[in-house]
Amino acid sequence: MDLPSLLALIQAGKLDEAIAVVKASPNASEASTAFLELSKQTYRDLHDVSSMIALADAGIEFALEKATAVSSDADAGQWKKSAEVLAFNSAANCWPGWDDPRVEIKSEHLYAGLKLAELCRNLTVELNLGPKPRGTAHWLIGALKLALSGYAEALAEFQLAKQEFRASGDSEKMLMTEGYAALVQKAQPQSREAGGHELDRILRRLESQNSKEGKIFANQIRTADRVLLSQPENYKE
Repeated sequence: MDLPSLLALIQAGKLDEAIAVVKASPNASEASTAFLELSKQTYRDLHDVSSMIALADAGIEFALEKATAVSSDADAGQWKKSAEVLAFNSAANCWPGWDDPRVEIKSEHLYAGLKLAELCRNLTVELNLGPKPRGTAHWLIGALKLALSGYAEALAEFQLAKQEFRASGDSEKMLMTEGYAALVQKAQPQSREAGGHELDRILRRLESQNSKEGKIFANQIRTADRVLLSQPENYKE
């Protein structure tokens, strides 16, 4: 499949035509891969979040339809796994906390991302992918809820994420989710001071882990703090 030509169609505003070409491929696996790659390139190269979401929705629908059409449970599981990966990647790209200067995240993107993240979570449960993927899905839902100022729901999701990461034995991801929970506290006037102190404590712990991942998490949380808490009015429900 000629991905550059399909990307050119998307850039020219012919998104529906590009989706139709992918769906018409005689090779279903190739089509599914094309949806994943096109969604990535549409975000990375075109910085077009709306088209990325449309590609994700089409690709997920395609994969789930294939899952119902096969007779083997194993094959159905593979198609659902493809849908789960596409849902997670696209939902993550809808979060403004990465502070990607090339893209503009609008409220409509956050709501679409939340829907994708919830689908991802449901598929991780259905496919029994284990506590770490479940924890990551809960974290992503919480992150999107935080961006929408849905603080109680965000905190609940971060707590679920922490439980899953504890079950997986991943102490750094547990600490990371504590950092995001502290952001929820800091975002609210009644707990801003306490949340700020808790956030500083967690960031110090992450940075003292002497691990690449710990430092990455600390930097990500600092970025989210700057982007989301300095201009939360952009994303309010």
